[in-house]
Amino acid sequence: MGRTLGVDTGGTFTDVVVRDGDGARVAKLPSTPDEPARAVLGGIDLAGGAGKGDDVVHGTTVALNALLTGRTSPAALVAGEGFGDLIEIGRQERPEIYALEPRKPKPLVPRERRFEVPQRSWPDPRGGALVTVRAPAKAELGLLKKRVKQSGAESVAVCLLHSFADPSIEAEVAHALEPLGLPITLSAGILPEHREYERFSTAAVNAVLVPLMRDYLGPLADGVAPARLKILQSNGGTLPAERAALEPVRVLLSGPAGGVVGAARAAREAGYTRLVGLDMGGTSTDVAFHAAGEETASAVEPVRVGGYPVGVPSLDIHTIGCGGGSLVRVDAGGILHVGPESAGADPGPVCYGRSDAPTVTDAHVLLGHIAEGPFLGGGLPLDVAAVKRAFESLGKRLGVTPAAAAQGVLDVARAAMRRAIGVMTMQRGQDPASLPLVAFGGAGGLHAAHLAKSLGMRAALVPRHPGALSAAGMTAADAIRETARSPLELLAQWPAAKRKRAFRELAAGARASLVDAGHRAGAVRFEHALDLRYRGQSFEIRVPDGTGGADPEAAFHAAHEKLYGYRLEDRAVELVCLRVRGVVRAPLREVVQPRAKKLPAGAILGRRRAVFDRARSVPVIDRERLRPGHRFEGPALVEEYSGTTLVPPGWKARVTAGEHLELRA
Repeated sequence: MGRTLGVDTGGTFTDVVVRDGDGARVAKLPSTPDEPARAVLGGIDLAGGAGKGDDVVHGTTVALNALLTGRTSPAALVAGEGFGDLIEIGRQERPEIYALEPRKPKPLVPRERRFEVPQRSWPDPRGGALVTVRAPAKAELGLLKKRVKQSGAESVAVCLLHSFADPSIEAEVAHALEPLGLPITLSAGILPEHREYERFSTAAVNAVLVPLMRDYLGPLADGVAPARLKILQSNGGTLPAERAALEPVRVLLSGPAGGVVGAARAAREAGYTRLVGLDMGGTSTDVAFHAAGEETASAVEPVRVGGYPVGVPSLDIHTIGCGGGSLVRVDAGGILHVGPESAGADPGPVCYGRSDAPTVTDAHVLLGHIAEGPFLGGGLPLDVAAVKRAFESLGKRLGVTPAAAAQGVLDVARAAMRRAIGVMTMQRGQDPASLPLVAFGGAGGLHAAHLAKSLGMRAALVPRHPGALSAAGMTAADAIRETARSPLELLAQWPAAKRKRAFRELAAGARASLVDAGHRAGAVRFEHALDLRYRGQSFEIRVPDGTGGADPEAAFHAAHEKLYGYRLEDRAVELVCLRVRGVVRAPLREVVQPRAKKLPAGAILGRRRAVFDRARSVPVIDRERLRPGHRFEGPALVEEYSGTTLVPPGWKARVTAGEHLELRA
């Protein structure tokens, strides 16, 4: 078997992890935002290259950044007559309910590139298939093709009412537009589910990203050849680059998803099944809650990216603009702010020697938490003198000492991260006191203990190679395909035998896709779920299928009561959607928790003056020399290639299976 290389492109660094058996090799280099592929290929070369039989699993923010900044490709949208403005009308929701002047996101497809065709279908009132009331004539489709060509569109989204129940009505329109040679996104193909606004929005997002991602992934796949290029999906599974280029909406959150996969793997090796992951990189911090075995019970609601609903399966991740490179400023009222603006990779923090605007990373440098040495193998010299000048200036504006100013920066950043952890725990009914905090990213270990203590969490876990955990997660990602069907009928009309037949058909499609990607048909495992609701409700709850004997209706009543506090057992239950998740599991290492042993003297590199509760002379520990079972107490600084971990006074540290560092007060 070949090796697996995980490549994560962040706003500041591009990380590469090479997984060969149980061993891993890590490389980091500055990202190249103007040409992301250059850093990707450079990182692969730095890590030893990729050859025939190797898999390169890439997490990219190219599509996400394009959507957030509005730098997307011009696309056309074809809708049924009277529905061309649906993507702009939306659902009349107000995400910011108290905003006096609410602002809606700009429509992805402007009105001049929205075209309507005289097509109309609706469900047969007697049950069964759709009834086609009006179909476009050949001449009308010819006129549509001419108008789309004249519009200057580089991509097309076809979004017709009720197409989730009969995809052929969109396929007919697509066939008429094929001579244009443009990529065509069918809403029923990208999201075969009801709720036309979410389906139309998802298709539009995909359409405006296809040309961009095709231009990015095509040359990149050639660059890594003869290795195979795969992209991590937002749901944490891999997808061949060829399909990701056609369905980029599925990889919008691929970078953060890699971190969740890596955090879940690290937590399992340390003995945890439920966790809160905190990925603090150079530009942002991503927070996610994860519970092993609950992947099919994820939220039914679509995620919103840049204000646009995206209905494809995604991990639940909350992102804030607070990272190691977040810029520090003082407003006119003398209030200290951290982020969301970032110094990025260029010019970077003050300590890089190309800027005088302080960041969170610079605060750690001033307080002695970060120093030249193991970080990036000593390949990144730090301009400490420039950092001191920057904080002397900041201290004067705040009327405090430079050290107090630096501590204030950390306090503000940690407050923002505490709020983000609260969103993913308390606001979702989870008690942070029952969960460990898995902190990673280049700066995660610098804040892990403080955040865990402030929220009363049971422990903090800093994984091995924390600054490259997202890339490491990509090497351990499962291959996943998810398919769905929306009956919108009473559950009583879908007995177990009928559901089983439908699941078999959906599973066949997922299996074929995974086999096409190079996986063995026998390695595919399936998970089934149902989206159910009481008749008359607007939204549904996802429960396990139950064709193996369990009663899905009883499971729904119980889930409804747990969520809302009541059940309506006399109300008919509606089957909204059947879901199948096909998975090819990545190999798992056997976990054996080690016996406790003392820290070897050779692991201590020396001592350094650093500020915790006060300035102290503390031991500096080389993480490369730590092995499972080693234990020690704080205060201490643990340094390694991809980051530094703070162990505060009174805290105890132990190295778990998998060489992860667990911290407890």
